[in-house]
Amino acid sequence: MLVWIIMGAIAIPFIVLGVFLLNGKGAFLIAGYNTLSDRDKAKYDTKALCRAVGWLLISMAVLGLLFPLASVFESSWLFLVTFIPFMALPFGFAIYANTGNRFRLDFDPNEPPTVYERKPMSRGKVAAIAIAIILSVQMLIGIGIMFYRGERDPVVSVQGDVIRISASYGRDINFAQVSEITLIEKSMSEIGIGTRTNGYGGFGQALKGYFRSSEQGQQVLYVYSGSSPTIKITSTIGFPIFISYRDPADTTATYNELSAAFSGGQR
Repeated sequence: MLVWIIMGAIAIPFIVLGVFLLNGKGAFLIAGYNTLSDRDKAKYDTKALCRAVGWLLISMAVLGLLFPLASVFESSWLFLVTFIPFMALPFGFAIYANTGNRFRLDFDPNEPPTVYERKPMSRGKVAAIAIAIILSVQMLIGIGIMFYRGERDPVVSVQGDVIRISASYGRDINFAQVSEITLIEKSMSEIGIGTRTNGYGGFGQALKGYFRSSEQGQQVLYVYSGSSPTIKITSTIGFPIFISYRDPADTTATYNELSAAFSGGQR
């Protein structure tokens, strides 16, 4: 409910301003335009600019209202489908508005009948736009990778004397440092997730990284919090480690593999 309230509080002003701008009013609210001199403002189609910005704000408001659905359906893909356009729209609009003289008038009304000559963009402006695009793409790719790695189940394997956990905040655990491997017939939510101190929380039940609970103290999680059972690896050094998958059968299979390797080596 809280996430709906937050996004609603953000989206409603966007929609109100968007409708206001769609009527061709409120140009003074547009950054960049509102700092121009009256002479320079006269060179722009103000109503067209207002309508374009109005549609931008409304589009971002709609996308923002879709964010909570990603949490409701526990879908990282739905989050990415809404988040990426939400982040890309302002950059895309800035590029669109500043190229091709789209909102410039052909004639300067202050100097009739002299035609206002359209000037090509300078190399510096082209370079700045290119850099903005590259940085935006890199940021979106980075966010996409973070959520992909965060939401997918961990890959746990036994490699010699080492348990290898491949995931966000992954690690290698030497069997010599393991005192016990147990299978708890509870979900991590029932055991006690605690408070995240350095980890991934996402929009669903996928949790990875460091969490502190009143029951366990500091702990490391690679879990799908609503799924049971849960594997607990107790270490002689460091913190207890918990592992679970979306599919309980995968959790049980991983436990059997780890338990057999741990017992078979007479550790």
